Amino acid sequence: MNPLFRFSGLRKVTYLLQNAVFNWLYAGRLGTSIKIFGIPLLQVPNWKNVRVGQGVWLISDSYFSEPGISHPVLIRLLNDSARLSIGDNVGISGGGICVQTEVIIGNDVMLGANTFITDTDFHPLLAENRRFSDANIRTRPVLIEDNVFIGMNSLILKGVHIGRNSVIGAGSVVSHDVPANEIWAGNPARFVKRLPVGPSGPEADTAAVAAQVAVLSSAS
Repeated sequence: MNPLFRFSGLRKVTYLLQNAVFNWLYAGRLGTSIKIFGIPLLQVPNWKNVRVGQGVWLISDSYFSEPGISHPVLIRLLNDSARLSIGDNVGISGGGICVQTEVIIGNDVMLGANTFITDTDFHPLLAENRRFSDANIRTRPVLIEDNVFIGMNSLILKGVHIGRNSVIGAGSVVSHDVPANEIWAGNPARFVKRLPVGPSGPEADTAAVAAQVAVLSSAS
């Protein structure tokens, strides 16, 4: 049995029906291989600019997330020309993605609970017009390459490029590029250590797990 359904009774039946309905509603736009748990908030003015790969999970209820989440999955494209690409086997738990220009997420990316990604500042920086003006808002695309693991409650800001296989520690604020095969953590996120570069498969998985444990140990 899927470990997400360890609870039983009426609650289980209710969630199964709810998930079936939302998977059916979004199948035409996101594909039949996407798995929706809970009720996401998807606001997309132009679905032609959204690409979602195979095996993507959107988890919008704490019953389906081991650490719990603070809000449903939020995917919001802020205009008709904004573009979003999500690769294969990506998991999003209570995360948020707001796109003004473009956000690209590669294959096999793990977004920890409540991770938020945006390519815009949302407001101008100058004090005299930041509350009421949409002019001079800084925006730069975000690129997250394959096999990246972003720890829960992290924030990925505009213009960031995270290289493949890298790990972002929980609660980090990432405002600068992260090279491939590195661990970064903190606010603002800084370099922690290099990840071992080895073969794909079980050995690579073991190295990645060891690196994640090291990040958690140093943070505690």
